[in-house]
Amino acid sequence: MDSFTHIALGAIIGEAYAGKALGKKAMVIGALAQCLPDVDFVMSFWLRPVDNLLLHRGFTHSLLFCTAVAVSLGFLMARWHHDAGISVKKWILFFGLQISIHLLLDALNSYGVAWFEPFSHLRVAFDIVYVADPFYSIWLGIACLALLIQKSNSPTRRNWIMMSLVLSSVYLLYAIYNKGTINSNVKSALNN
Repeated sequence: MDSFTHIALGAIIGEAYAGKALGKKAMVIGALAQCLPDVDFVMSFWLRPVDNLLLHRGFTHSLLFCTAVAVSLGFLMARWHHDAGISVKKWILFFGLQISIHLLLDALNSYGVAWFEPFSHLRVAFDIVYVADPFYSIWLGIACLALLIQKSNSPTRRNWIMMSLVLSSVYLLYAIYNKGTINSNVKSALNN
């Protein structure tokens, strides 16, 4: 997925997970956490485009990276925000959730993700949505803007979170169903 989608989704999950404890700071932490696997873009300044294609969505999009970063940042954030009342386990779960969702979303397009690096160079790609898919992202973007504008104690914040997550998830389910139907029809046509 594109960076805009990861930022908006991360901010919404951050608000849902820790908004009451951290206020709008939870949205910033969530957006940054969701974007962590894309830190490999920094190497693009020094690599040839062909090498960059192989590096991007490599190790920083692996399950090993997800686990190591979630645990490390979980302990760090528990120390840094000890007054928020969020345990180490909850911080680890938060970062693990954010990074796992990033890895899953990136695997839904045709570019692929190296979930098993450094043990295997296999790229996982489900070819379901585009890298930048406005039908998925628009709901997240609208809700993210609404959450930024509203006061932290507004009772409608939960409605914006639920609306964006439900509508974007319904679109993903439709895309998965559509992909299965098309694959089935093509397979049937080829057999005939």
